[in-house]
Amino acid sequence: MKIYNWRPFLERWSADWVESIGALGLRDGDEEALRERWLGFPAAGEDRIRALEERLGVTLPPTYRSFLATTDGWRPAGTGLSPLGAADGVRRHADPGGRQEISGDGADSVDAVDAVDIWAGALELSPGSDVAGVLLDPGDVNADGEWAAFLHRGRPDENPDRYESFMELMQALFREFHRANQATPGFVNETTRELDADVEEARTACLRGDDIDAQLELLIEADEHGRPRARGLRAQVEAMLDGGPVDSPVVADLGDPLRETDGSTVRYEPPGPFGTAVATARELARWGDTDAAWHILAPALGDWEPYGAEHIAPVGLLADPVLGPVITPERGRYILETPRGGGRGRIRDRAEEAPEPVVDGLAWLADQEEQQGSYRFVLARGISPEDLAGHIGHGPLLPPSSEEETSVLFGQEGGRRTARVGLCGGGWSFAFESRTEPFRPEPLSSPGGVSGPDGVSGPDGVSGPLGTVPGAAKSVLVWVERPGQGVASPGTFHFSCAEDGEPRYGFTVRGEETGTEHWGAIPESLDPKRLFPDSGDRALDLDDEYEGLTAVAEEFGVSLPHFAIRYGRLHAVATQPEPESERQPEPEPGQPS
Repeated sequence: MKIYNWRPFLERWSADWVESIGALGLRDGDEEALRERWLGFPAAGEDRIRALEERLGVTLPPTYRSFLATTDGWRPAGTGLSPLGAADGVRRHADPGGRQEISGDGADSVDAVDAVDIWAGALELSPGSDVAGVLLDPGDVNADGEWAAFLHRGRPDENPDRYESFMELMQALFREFHRANQATPGFVNETTRELDADVEEARTACLRGDDIDAQLELLIEADEHGRPRARGLRAQVEAMLDGGPVDSPVVADLGDPLRETDGSTVRYEPPGPFGTAVATARELARWGDTDAAWHILAPALGDWEPYGAEHIAPVGLLADPVLGPVITPERGRYILETPRGGGRGRIRDRAEEAPEPVVDGLAWLADQEEQQGSYRFVLARGISPEDLAGHIGHGPLLPPSSEEETSVLFGQEGGRRTARVGLCGGGWSFAFESRTEPFRPEPLSSPGGVSGPDGVSGPDGVSGPLGTVPGAAKSVLVWVERPGQGVASPGTFHFSCAEDGEPRYGFTVRGEETGTEHWGAIPESLDPKRLFPDSGDRALDLDDEYEGLTAVAEEFGVSLPHFAIRYGRLHAVATQPEPESERQPEPEPGQPS
């Protein structure tokens, strides 16, 4: 049988209680424990333990059995459980609180039924307590033969706290003893001193970037014992490991100052060289170049400085609405593992450790998980995202927002469609729009009415290939209506290319309909007959879509930033005129506007 060494643990609990008794005060019945420096009692001998097992008709679980062999019960020590676990007091639960009466028709939830099921047949270890109950459940046994232990406080129909074993429950009660008294003046003992030293070591180790998981374990242990410094430090580490974005009040509580820009939006503006890098990275991230933003931030991490002794990480990054999505859990870990602030005494060059930017390409749009309906995008080389938005959009450029926010505020649910715009590398800008319903019959057109050659039908029946962008050295439009999307139920794949504002070539493929229409001198790599050989016989599927997207990406060396589009915050522009009913009337001559 496995031997459980209770003695050191219980002696530590007793010593902490004795050492802090001046702060806690002495109650009736504590004199003997104080004199003996022991919160337990004499051990129960083997004969006594066997007699208990015979009386109950069970073999006791290992950790409780070995507990009795160390001490026949445990004094309150601030737990409200008295006496806990003494052999004479152990009994089958008699349900004095009427817990089983709420089962059956009287139970108002599944959780309530689960709560009362525990009491039937369980061993009650704290019969003298009228504020809490501790039970061992012989019907809940793990691979080591341990019975689950339950601590119940509150109404009879509330679920108790479950622990894997009696020893695990006692360890939780020890932590509770410390948490309950951590704010008591003079509550100082060997455990509090050790934990506070661990917290300080974890703080400095985190700044050095040393073994973050081990430091987090130390902080969690100290926090669960109620050590005051541990909570904030633990929260910072966990926030960085979880990645962004997070709500700004949470970050403000962690010690990073944030500046409100318009009463509702915050901006992270740390001082010094790191602040300069943050500003540059934000400008890249708001246009979708999140990889470039990260590669500005990563080398600058060594320049970050804490605002005080309890500040160990740039958690303000997580609350910045533009930069928060850039900090993935992997990047949050990278930040924690980089020496910074007071931990830079050990210099370490991490430039080679930062992962290279990922080229997403276009085929990710055909992944099963990305199926969100129809989509279309324009890629334009040689102009800025602002200029591209001006060519395809109606109205002002909207502030950076997530895909969901854009959809709710300005897109489908708001009555107007929008395209999100940004940078996608190699001098290209993009405008991307998706929706669960087909786009038809409205085209993706510009206020200037840009169109292609007459007589060539686009995917929505309007004349000419769309997406011709004035001022762009080259522009590409891809428009996909997925099978089953209303009017375009067999699926439609449209592609067109323009150079210097003039249409050059393109094609439209419709599944199970008229097949393929094309115009201009199409490169062999984009030959629709090669990419969509069976389009006239069946609906376009994801394989067709994948092949078409891959060919376009390889031909032009273009990519759409998956992370920025799906998880980042980007500027957007309406792609439909404002409805007449919502337009403000023009002011009369001579009247103020």
